[in-house]
Amino acid sequence: MKKNRRDFLKIMTSSALAASLLPLGVCCGEEKPKSGAKGISQNSKVEEAHSLLEIYGNCCTSVFAAYAPELGMEKDLAVRATRGMPGIGLLGNVCGAVSGATLVIGLKTTNENNIYDTEARHKTYETVREFVARFEESHSSINCRELIGHDISTQEKSEAAMKDNAFVNCPRFVVSAVTILDDMCSSEKS
Repeated sequence: MKKNRRDFLKIMTSSALAASLLPLGVCCGEEKPKSGAKGISQNSKVEEAHSLLEIYGNCCTSVFAAYAPELGMEKDLAVRATRGMPGIGLLGNVCGAVSGATLVIGLKTTNENNIYDTEARHKTYETVREFVARFEESHSSINCRELIGHDISTQEKSEAAMKDNAFVNCPRFVVSAVTILDDMCSSEKS
């Protein structure tokens, strides 16, 4: 099962990468990458998230761990913290890319100075709602089961979904989550 999943993810991610990155200009000869937070280019962050998806097979981990260094977190801790998050334990609930982005938003908007501040908490909620609205605008849902078109709530169902190529669009959801996050972060700085 582990080898089959790894092989599947390698095939899925390598073929989906080029198509999923076209809107970002990565494959179109864009000379200067868009800047992301703290000097990390958006394209490199997208590539990092994509690489992490290939390694861990977890969309939440790929989004969250791509931001871990700029959030002051060790990548290993980010991976461990997000292991159970895709589809919230593979129940097919919230898309892991959305969960990872929500965790990033929480860490980016909360610090030791505003951790107990009700107004800051509500600003975080607003930011998450904006992210979700933008993700839904692009993909019509944030529900994993709806996005991939399969119930993955058991190992057997998950394996059947893999055989049906149900996860082929997951790299696109990861790219979308990172792109939206970076756009929202750059808009806040303007």
